[in-house]
Amino acid sequence: MRGARGSQPTPALRAMEIKQNESPEIVCVTDVGSTTTKACLFRRRGEGEAAEWTMLRREAATTVEKPDEDVTIGVLRALESLGEEAGLDLIDDAGRPAVAYLSTSSAGGGLAMVVTGLVREITSRSAERVALGAGAIVLDVIALDDRRSAYKKIHDLEALRPDMVLLAGGFDGEAISGPVFLAEILNEAALHPKRNPTAPLPVIYAGNRNALPFVTETLGMRFQLHPVENIRPSAVQERLRPAREAIHRIFMEHVMSQAPGYEKLLSWVSAPVLPTPSAFGDLLALASREWGERILAVDVGGATTDVFTAHRGEVQRTVSANLGMSYSILEVVRAGGLAELLSLLDSSMDETEALNRIGEKHLEPTRLARDELDAEIERAVATLAVREAVRAHLHVLSGRSDDRGAEDFDLHSPLRQQRKAQAKRMEIDLGSYDLLIGSGGILSHTPRDVAARILVDALNPPRKTELAVDTAFIFPHLGVLASVDSRSAAQILRSLGMVRLGKVSDHRGDAHSRWVPSSAGRLAARREERIVRGTIPVNRELAIPGDVRVRLGESVEADEVIARSTRLFLRPFFLPVAASIQVEPQEMSGHLLKRPGDAVESGELIAQRRLVLRTKEYRSPVTGQIEKMLPDGSLLVREAPFLAREVATVRVADELGVAPKKLAPYMRCVVGQEVERGHPLASILTPGKIRAALSPLRGKVVEIDAEAGVVRVEPLREELEIRAWVPGVVRERSERGVVLETSGIEITGVWGKGGESSGRLGGSAESGGIARLDHLSLDDLERLRIAGVAGAIAPGADLGALLDREWPFTIVLLEGFGRHALGDRLGEILDAADGRMIYLDGTTELRVGVRRPRLILPDEPANRGAA
Repeated sequence: MRGARGSQPTPALRAMEIKQNESPEIVCVTDVGSTTTKACLFRRRGEGEAAEWTMLRREAATTVEKPDEDVTIGVLRALESLGEEAGLDLIDDAGRPAVAYLSTSSAGGGLAMVVTGLVREITSRSAERVALGAGAIVLDVIALDDRRSAYKKIHDLEALRPDMVLLAGGFDGEAISGPVFLAEILNEAALHPKRNPTAPLPVIYAGNRNALPFVTETLGMRFQLHPVENIRPSAVQERLRPAREAIHRIFMEHVMSQAPGYEKLLSWVSAPVLPTPSAFGDLLALASREWGERILAVDVGGATTDVFTAHRGEVQRTVSANLGMSYSILEVVRAGGLAELLSLLDSSMDETEALNRIGEKHLEPTRLARDELDAEIERAVATLAVREAVRAHLHVLSGRSDDRGAEDFDLHSPLRQQRKAQAKRMEIDLGSYDLLIGSGGILSHTPRDVAARILVDALNPPRKTELAVDTAFIFPHLGVLASVDSRSAAQILRSLGMVRLGKVSDHRGDAHSRWVPSSAGRLAARREERIVRGTIPVNRELAIPGDVRVRLGESVEADEVIARSTRLFLRPFFLPVAASIQVEPQEMSGHLLKRPGDAVESGELIAQRRLVLRTKEYRSPVTGQIEKMLPDGSLLVREAPFLAREVATVRVADELGVAPKKLAPYMRCVVGQEVERGHPLASILTPGKIRAALSPLRGKVVEIDAEAGVVRVEPLREELEIRAWVPGVVRERSERGVVLETSGIEITGVWGKGGESSGRLGGSAESGGIARLDHLSLDDLERLRIAGVAGAIAPGADLGALLDREWPFTIVLLEGFGRHALGDRLGEILDAADGRMIYLDGTTELRVGVRRPRLILPDEPANRGAA
């Protein structure tokens, strides 16, 4: 609905741009969060310091999940609700905001990065601080001195799917070989972004500026290169800001943009969209300058909890990337402990019920508390999230000797696990803070005494500390407004943005108020939407192109192999030729006997430097082909394909000099084990030395012949195979696979795990079948494991039976955690399907790119053929 409520229509307002330091009379600001979109309408009356502001605020679910899958739908819903309340048309006829409009966003999920540098304690550490300062989760730090071989670095990187890479290394004007070598490693690892495997991965280059042309050439078209200033231009200089700003910009452009509809949102705003935590920190910087206070602020979100220290305009931020009230609620329980959570509840609740209620929030992140028990759970979770995040924040700030110059940190990086364990034992001391501010939905939307009690229970601050809350969770909104109109942002903050609750002593011993929001009821409303009858498309694709073995229009059975791909891994070898014969890289050409494009044999002479009394030589350690010469005078040689295809037979008994029947005590491998080139397959300690039989290649041990005393190693190759999974007809075909069509019924569940399986549906636990139960308890799951079922479906299950446990079959829950009744229609469908083949996919992803588990019940063959 548009226009004013009642009989007096109001003309639509005209969209406008916000000019720097010019205060608009009306502006709408949204924060597109991971679960909800918060919209604020600010209106000004008067000019200058005498201006008075009013605010209206409304929320809508962030629409990243089906059936909407467009964040702007949630934005428009929130703006429409604001317009109805204000009596204004805030949306024009084209379906866009009709007023000056700003936004922050965190709807694209967390930022995952790989960082590189030459020296672990210098440029790599600086690069890590830049990434952590941008709120990233650091998946790995690659340094030339990290004691991993070049191949091991490549091997480790191949398993990662970051959002972007920060490539640093080298002081300006020094040798360019290091950054280029790191670029080669990235290129060999063939990294792809996690959300779009076919897109080029963004790489921010913040290393030796002289190496940029060579890095650009090395990374080629496979990566999207973004050069910025060197983060370590010299041994005594550190410039983190340009790289950090680039990470923010690229995160918004290439990562946040993965949220569906984000490009449309960008076309609406009157100023650049800011990441939510950055906007929050910008406002705290403004507040600490205005008020002259040392501020600790905690922002509890759905996926993360951010903690800020602000003083005199300087802000330090930590990001607890897996502590939140919805998507990350299970991580809060793990971090704080279930026993501690139960101790914070006013009512008596056992572990099973508490975990099931927590699991329900995890499944339906945007739903509100259904009753007072749900509200208690949320208050307890918020208390634990605040406590754990602030404890870690203070620990980081108290031990910054090796983090000089860092502005932000991530607390869930694997590189900080030792610090996290130390922080767990650290007492929380807020004696130096004047003001403690709580923000986020749980602290901004509850009664003030409830919010105060959460902060007091979590942190036990001194009596002199003043407590405050973000009035209606508008700090991010004011932060982005401050980027174009700081005076208005400061005015709104003073008058509307924050409520001071008084000193801690005013809240000691307070009892919690009852807080019972109405239920959102989204799950029940979607029950009928989760059942689809008719033609069902099923996409079956390889990760890389391969041999597609079926034709268009061909009917396939469920277990039929429809595509297969095998990729031999031809290892790259980086040969330090120039360094070995001690010549400058630019002089290498005169000493090479083999050049790029030439084949070389293992042991073959490839470079030679003649001196007066002796000759320096370099012989190839590998059989292969020279691909290129790197700027530092190293040669990149790719091993010959036949080395990656042949099974190697190693006569370990002969090499050790022992009889085959006496070999067993000296074996260092087992059948099925993956081994690197040079790995000892067997070894024996003899006087003065160790004798070892080494693997000649990277591969897998496929046979140990005890009688002959030999070990056979098969080269590792990526073998990908995909089956139809369901019976159907090939309707589309590509070099990667096909789209099948089957007719029948598709049912979407709410949670699952275990991948794909199939079997006959039945109420009993039969080997290879799909068991149907009314509820899955720990005892039920153990019984199904023993029976050897292929899968299990049920309306609900106890979260405690599934949390941190692996079961060897597919599980699909149709309603949620805890005890649930199956909807009438679902029950009728499954009753009628008893004894028939059913196909399960337990894959569940609850963040951006939401995937829910599903069941497919194909029609009987006769009916399927008719369809």
